[in-house]
Formats: sequence, C-alpha cells, structure tokens
Amino acid sequence: GSVPRSSTRPARSQLQPPCEDRGTLPTLAQAKTMAMILDQPHKILCCQCAVVIEPNAVNMCVNCLQERYDIGAGVSKQVQQNTCRGCNRFERRDGSWAEVDMESKELLALLLKKPRGLTQVRLIDASYVWTEPHSRRIKLKLTVQQEVVAGAVLQQSFVVEYVLGNKQCGTCQRREAKDTWVAVCQVRQKVEHKRTFFWIEQLILKHRAHTDAINIVERRDGLDFFYEARSHAEKMTSFLQGVAPTRYKTSKQLISTDTHTGKGRYKFTYSVELLPICRGDALWLPASTAATVGQVPRFMLCNKVSNIVHLIDPKTMRTAELLPLTFWKKQFASALTRSCLAEFVVLDIEIEAPRERQRGGAAAGVAGRMDVRIRHQPERVALLFPDHSRTPPVH
Repeated sequence: GSVPRSSTRPARSQLQPPCEDRGTLPTLAQAKTMAMILDQPHKILCCQCAVVIEPNAVNMCVNCLQERYDIGAGVSKQVQQNTCRGCNRFERRDGSWAEVDMESKELLALLLKKPRGLTQVRLIDASYVWTEPHSRRIKLKLTVQQEVVAGAVLQQSFVVEYVLGNKQCGTCQRREAKDTWVAVCQVRQKVEHKRTFFWIEQLILKHRAHTDAINIVERRDGLDFFYEARSHAEKMTSFLQGVAPTRYKTSKQLISTDTHTGKGRYKFTYSVELLPICRGDALWLPASTAATVGQVPRFMLCNKVSNIVHLIDPKTMRTAELLPLTFWKKQFASALTRSCLAEFVVLDIEIEAPRERQRGGAAAGVAGRMDVRIRHQPERVALLFPDHSRTPPVH
C-alpha cells in the first residue's frame, strides 16, 4: 500500500461564499459597504493626548493647540472708553469725539480700534453682549484667527469689556466757560428794504448752509453765524460769494497763548457785505461805471441779482452785467427803490403810426388807483417799441 496524500488546500466554502456562479456580481449592500470603507479618512493619534484625529500639519488636536498657543493673549481684555456727559459723545482713539448711538455699527467700528494688539490677529466676527444699562459697561464678543505654525490656522473667541468713564469734551468745556465759538461770519446789507438779503436767507435754508452753525444772532443790518471751527465760517463765506454779489474782510483776535510752545488760540471774524442793490431798483450809474459796463446809458434798472447784478435799459431793452469788483471800485446808491413805485391803472391805449426815422409806439392813458375813484384826469404816457414791425396788442 500506498499512503494517501494529505491535502492542505482549504475547502471551497472557506475561500468564498457559495454561489451558483463564480461570475456573479456583488450585491448592492456589499457595494455600499465597500464604498463607505474606501471613503473613510485616514485617522491618526494626537501626539499630546493620543486622541484619534484627522491628520494635520502639527498632528495635534484642537484642545492641545489651544493650550499650547493662545492667540488672544496679546489682545487687551479690558479697555477704558471715555464719554462726555454734556453731549453723550464717545472719544475716538485720536482724541476727537463722535456722536453715535448705543449698539450701532458706528459705535462698533469705534470700539474695535481701541484694544491693544487686535491688529496682530485677523478679526472674523464681532457682536455685542448684553449688559445692564446702569452698569457703565459695554462687552463685545470677538472671534479671531491666526496662523500658529505653517499650514495650521487657529480660531478663538473671547470677550472684551469696555469700562465707560466720564470726560468733558472741548466743546462742552468752552460752553461752560462761555467761550463757545471760534469763528463768526457777519453778513450785512445796508439798505432800507433787504429784498436781496431775504432771498439769501431762503437759499441758506434750501441748501442747508446753516447746519454747522452753533448759534445765529440777528443784528441791525443782517445776521451773525457762529461756528466751532474756522473752516465752517470759510465754507459759509464761499457759499455767499457763489450766490450773491459780495465782498468780505477777515480778522483774528488772540485769546490765549502757551509760553512753552508758542502756540496761541484765536477767534476769527469774517465780515461779508452784500451790494446795496436790490431787484427793481432804478440806478444812476457814474460815468466811469457806465463806460466800464459796456457804454450803456447812465440810467438803468436792476433786473436780476445773482453773483452779479443784471441791468436793463428801460428805453432800448439792452442788458448789461455789473460785476461786484466794478461796483466796489466806485460805489453808488440806488436812485429809486421799490418803495418809491406807485400803482396805476391803464385806462386806454392809442397806437401811433411810426414816423420817418422814428420807432413805432403808443400813447397810454394812466391814472393812480386812488385817482380812478375820484375821476381824476388821466395822464398820457408815451411807449416806444424798438422794432417797427411789432405793435403792442390791444386788449
């Protein structure tokens, strides 16, 4: 006898599950299980606490990174913020004052510039934390990010507390000392009827040129505008020069000086004078002024007032422009103003045929309103027309 050879090959049932055909595809459940196994990321252990984590640049978990690196350590957690009781404004970092509302975006932007070290990290989010209104505290929850090592960015959130303190601003200090204004703009027009000045007042209200003034005082011949800054008075002076014929003078007065630095504090005065000419005034121009304007007749009417004076000849309807500089070189007053006008009623009109070398015209019978009631004899007025072909309409 031969000894039977022992077989070391495993049974077929141990290698693969029984199936009717070896070429049969795996089931849907088996395919999903295999896909889940392939999709699972590779896991490692934290080098500090041996917690299973995903691989990163330092092979450390978030808790170990926060214990080792504190990115918010360089940011001040408590900040002093000054406010003014008189005007409820907040002090900026540069020493200026801003009027903002509580829990507003403007206040948030102002407070974020206060903490020391906040510029060294990247600010992600900032929000208010509710506090008691009487606690004189403002709390902000800040979220910051910073790259601790190459490829590892750490994010951290913490609360910054602002302690509100009282500090009087410069404006309130001057108000308490009754020394509130720095510059004044004095607007004057020396005429009996201030039609141009009233028109200037409407323009100031329309364009809101008075918003920077801290006080407006009425004077005999005009108004005084008081400002906290010299630039505001210069702005008002520039506005008046653009809308009306004016001239101005400036002056300053020394209030106090510092003997150590040599710096002084001044008060500035801008005196603005309007031309004493209003719309509807009758003017008798000086001979030199009439020649400068454009060889116009000396008797003219003021048709319009803007930054220049518009004149018109009542006989020929010729227009001219009078510049403020020309007026101030040789000043003159209005011959007749609007108060000298008299109301009349036209009773009849007789059209006259044009004669040789003469313009066509008409004769009108007029009388004062009071004279009509007492049947006064009407006066005859001659009306001339520059064009022979044009005749006045008869109504």
